[in-house]
Amino acid sequence: MNSKFTEHQQKWAFRLAFAVIILSWLSIKISMPALPKLAEVFHSTPGGVKLSVTLFFVFFALSQPIWGGIAQKIGCRPTLLVGVLVSIVGSLIAMLAFDLPSYIVGRSLEGLGMGSASPIARTILTDVLDRKNLAKSMGTISGVASIMPALAPIIGGYLLAWIDWRAIFAFFLILSALYFLLAFRDLPETRFYSKENPPPTTPELLGYYFSILKSTSFWGFALCYGVMTGGLIGYYSAAPYWFVSQLGIAADHYAFLTVPTVVLYILGLFVNRMLLKKHDLEKLLFIGISLAVLTAVITLVLAVMNVSGLIAIIIVLSLFGFSAGLVMPSVNAGAMTEFKKVAGPASALLVMTVFGTSAITASWAMRINIDTLWSVGLYLGVLSMIGLFANFFWVWRPYKNNAKQEISS
Repeated sequence: MNSKFTEHQQKWAFRLAFAVIILSWLSIKISMPALPKLAEVFHSTPGGVKLSVTLFFVFFALSQPIWGGIAQKIGCRPTLLVGVLVSIVGSLIAMLAFDLPSYIVGRSLEGLGMGSASPIARTILTDVLDRKNLAKSMGTISGVASIMPALAPIIGGYLLAWIDWRAIFAFFLILSALYFLLAFRDLPETRFYSKENPPPTTPELLGYYFSILKSTSFWGFALCYGVMTGGLIGYYSAAPYWFVSQLGIAADHYAFLTVPTVVLYILGLFVNRMLLKKHDLEKLLFIGISLAVLTAVITLVLAVMNVSGLIAIIIVLSLFGFSAGLVMPSVNAGAMTEFKKVAGPASALLVMTVFGTSAITASWAMRINIDTLWSVGLYLGVLSMIGLFANFFWVWRPYKNNAKQEISS
C-alpha cells in the first residue's frame, strides 16, 4: 500500500479511476445502435452520420496527450473533473440536437472530454497503488472493460427500442453527472509538487513526448496495439451497418452477434497471462500478430471458395479478437516498461495511437459491403501486415539480437 494515502483514499481512487474508464468505453459504443436511424432523423446521408463516429475518435485520440500534459501541470483531480464536464456538455448538445451539424459538435465534445479518462485514470492508479496492487487493479479493469464493446450497444439498443435515440444520451448524461458529483466529493489529488519537486515545465513535457515519438521501440509496440485493438473497434463501429442495415437484424439484437468476438478476446487475455509464466512478452506478441495474419489468410481463402454470410464473419472476427487479446497485455507491458520514467506521456501517446487508428478503421469498416468476404479479408490483411511489419523490425529483431549478445557474452 502507498503510505502517502489513507485506505479510504486508495479505495475511492481505484473506484473512480475504474468507473471513468468504463464510462469512456460506454461513450464510445452506447450510441452505435442509433446510427442507421439518425440518418433518417436528421434527413442526412449515412456518410454524414458516419462522420460523427470518425470525428469522435479523432477528438478522443488527439486529446489524450493534451489532458495528460495538463494533469502533469495542475494535478489529476481538477483535470479529470474538467474533462468529464466537457463530456457532459457534449452529451447534452447531442441529446438536444435537431440537425446533423449540432449532433456532430456534441459528439466531438463528448470525445474530447472522455479523452481525459484513460491517461488520468492510469496516472491516478500509478500514484496511489504499489506495483503489486497496481497490476491486480489494471487486470480487473481490463477484464471488465473488455466486455463493454458488446454490453454498451446492447444497452443502447434497448433504450432505442423502448424509448428513443435521445434516451441513449440522456442515460449517459445522467451517469456522467453522477460520476462528476462522486469524483468532486471523493476523488483525492494524487500529484503533489513543491519547491524541491516542481511540476514539469511545458518544454520538459514536450521533450518527453518528442523523445517517445522518436523511438522505433515505441512504434513497434504502439502500431501493434493500434491495428489490433483499432481493428476490433472498427468492427464494433461498423456492426450496426453490417448487421442492421445490410442484413436486416433488429437494432436491439445485433450487438449480441459481437459477443463471440468479445469472449474470444477475453480468452486471449487469459492465454497471455498463462503463457507469460514461461515465455517473454516479445515472443507472445509475435505469436499474436502472426495469428492475426493467419486469420486474414483464412478469410481470403474463404472468399476464394465463395464462402460468405453472417456465420463466416463472426468466426473470422472472433479469431481476430483472440489475436488482439493475446497481443494487448504484451504491448501495454512492453511500452510501459520501456518508458517507465515517462509512463504518463507514454500511456497518453499509446492510447492516442489506438484511437487515432480507430478513427481510420471505423471510417473504413463502416463502408465495407459484406456480400462477400473479400473486403473483410482485405481489412484484416492490411491491419495485420502493418502490425507484423512493426513488430518484426522494431520489437522482434532487437529482442533476438539482444538474446544472441547475452548468449555470446
